[in-house]
Amino acid sequence: MFRIHQDAGYITLPHTHPIDENITVVKGSWSLGMGRRFNRAALKPMDTGTFGMAPKNMAHFAWSKTETILQIHGIGPFASTVVEPVYELTDKGIFMLTSLLLPGSPTSSNPPDCFALKVGAKVRGEAGEGIVVGARCSPSNQITQYWVQRANGERFWAGFQDFQELKTR
Repeated sequence: MFRIHQDAGYITLPHTHPIDENITVVKGSWSLGMGRRFNRAALKPMDTGTFGMAPKNMAHFAWSKTETILQIHGIGPFASTVVEPVYELTDKGIFMLTSLLLPGSPTSSNPPDCFALKVGAKVRGEAGEGIVVGARCSPSNQITQYWVQRANGERFWAGFQDFQELKTR
């Protein structure tokens, strides 16, 4: 059993597990969907106290509407494998992820149209203003999401289309 913290706006990209994944929403508002491609229309909302399950080897995805804490349990060992390659932008470079739970491998490839913004970019959008501290991209799902930190230290995720980049003068 373990807990996962997800900031508001985070998209959990399609992935599978070799065991049944039992999920309890401990805090926040979260949505779960089944399938090999992220599809907002397939998401089923789950609020605090709700229980969900993703059967072993069933591709699934999720979205955190608010800051969320999930409790996950099952009969181990637990692993997570992404359905399609996921790229992660950090202050140390670009990494390719094969799991959503483990560090990625450094890669020199940067899929086109993945990261229009760089770490350190100042942005403003409906969710607020802040600095990009990271990003994840799934070319096959056509999703790039940026992790943004506000001046007060709070963090949230949003897509490129949700921002305007603030130019430094």
